[in-house]
Amino acid sequence: MGALFGFTGPPEPRLLERMSEVLAHRGRGKVVSFVSAQGSVAVRAARPEASPRLRSACLASEADACIAMSGYLTGSRFVSPAQLLADYRRLGPELVSELTGAFTFAAFDGARLCLARDGAGVRTLYWARHAGRLLFAVEPKGILSAPGFPRRIRAAAVAQYLSMSFVPGSGTMLEGVHELRPGHRLELEGAAAEPAITRWYEFEDDRELESAPDAEWIRRFAELHRDAVAVRLPRGEPVGVFLSGGLDSSAVTAEVARQHDAKVKTYAIHFGDDYDNELPYARSVAERCGTEHEEVLLRPKDFLPRLRRIVWHLDDPIGDPITVPNFELAGRVSRDVACVFNGEGGDPVFGGPKNIPMLLHHWYGGIDRDSGFRARMYLASYRRSYEEWARLMVPSWRSKVDAQQDLEGVFSGELDAELPTAFLNKLCAINIRQKGAHLILPKVDRMTGAFALTMLSPLFDERLLKLSFRMPPTLKLRQGVEKVVLKLAYKDALPEAVIRRPKSGMRVPVHFWFQGEMRRFARKILSKKEIVRAGIFDPKRVAQLLSYDTEEGPGRYGLRLWMLLTFELWRRIVVEGEPV
Repeated sequence: MGALFGFTGPPEPRLLERMSEVLAHRGRGKVVSFVSAQGSVAVRAARPEASPRLRSACLASEADACIAMSGYLTGSRFVSPAQLLADYRRLGPELVSELTGAFTFAAFDGARLCLARDGAGVRTLYWARHAGRLLFAVEPKGILSAPGFPRRIRAAAVAQYLSMSFVPGSGTMLEGVHELRPGHRLELEGAAAEPAITRWYEFEDDRELESAPDAEWIRRFAELHRDAVAVRLPRGEPVGVFLSGGLDSSAVTAEVARQHDAKVKTYAIHFGDDYDNELPYARSVAERCGTEHEEVLLRPKDFLPRLRRIVWHLDDPIGDPITVPNFELAGRVSRDVACVFNGEGGDPVFGGPKNIPMLLHHWYGGIDRDSGFRARMYLASYRRSYEEWARLMVPSWRSKVDAQQDLEGVFSGELDAELPTAFLNKLCAINIRQKGAHLILPKVDRMTGAFALTMLSPLFDERLLKLSFRMPPTLKLRQGVEKVVLKLAYKDALPEAVIRRPKSGMRVPVHFWFQGEMRRFARKILSKKEIVRAGIFDPKRVAQLLSYDTEEGPGRYGLRLWMLLTFELWRRIVVEGEPV
């Protein structure tokens, strides 16, 4: 996993130490740093014995220059740190355009600072201005460790979080803390200058769809996915796979098992006999692929004592309850392996089923529609609290939110953009840039990073992203069948039931937990006294949700309560400084 952090300006050893301390969970390797009059940068490896193929951190420096990277590179640019620095001296910030993999990147060259994030957004990087410095770190807590950094919540971010369960774009929940978006770089010429942010990686151009038979596209996908797994495999050591039993994780499992020269261990999570699960599908895939398989039981009594710690690791709050299974699995897997594969990426990159409602509205939604129609439908498609964010917030906070700008405006431009041209591709592009980069990938990054695990997401390989936008959209979604190309590519490698079944997803039973095992905990955290003290949410509305009693009738109470609970724990820990 590894960590990258630093700041511009004159040396301040204690600040670098504080940043290192709060990010210590991300690696067990030695911290290596570069300190100059222009700034400081440091990296920590995930593990001391990290293989060159999956180098979790590296740093090279000379008298007046330094280059540091957290993560790993794939492709032809797999070079030594010293060569990377030499290339940066020759190419400058344009070097990042030649890099592929999962990485965050920092370089000092005299008074110039360059920060960059990988094209798909597998790794994260945050930055902020404070006390005459520009601070940066792979997690916001690295920035917040700076003494005196203000911790003020953005009202617009609260509305966005309630609508989608994450904060999109370059903003975060806190004023002044910014996320560097995927495939972007930041350049700063001197500590007092304004940073210039540019995009260096693009994948959305679908104007030149190639005419080729389905069989040719299937072959290309299979070949690229095979190589995406190959370049991530750490040779000669056991690896793990998060195997849910769904198509995406099953396809990754099949490829890892086919290629790896050491033990492959798969892990599936479930919530007990009272709840639906996908265990039979995961078992059938494990048996077919010959992996060593384990099923992990997760119950509220197991994770509630650790929930504050989980929220602390999330840092910028993410209100998806799947974070807890990710954390618990990561803790279990970290005892066996140092690297774990996952199936993240199948839905956003290759057309998951949640696109279907948007397509139906696009085709059949009538003609009397204003310019914000599609953006509102996209927000509603998350099925969170978009329709009632204003009702949940008290008037003083609600008045700070401009729905047209802060909610619809986030997506209107992307939905109306010239590229991609096909509407399904527009949805996929937004899902990659927003949901993928600010929900899916950070969630897994934080939860595996809590245990210094190296997360491997081959379906988010940059080459697969570009391939997705070159192939006909009908190879992603055809007659209601999603991810067609994955299913055709792996129909002979996986059990037929896994190929043919519709997507289910991991259904965390929060709806039932808040009526039973989590009822007392939720009522304590979301009590009227605490909600009134915080002054953000309407206590009457929160009480209705806690009682599963709103005048609108049955709703997704559990999911909305989980978002409120996660936010309130985050607020107390991060803003008020409550102990973890």
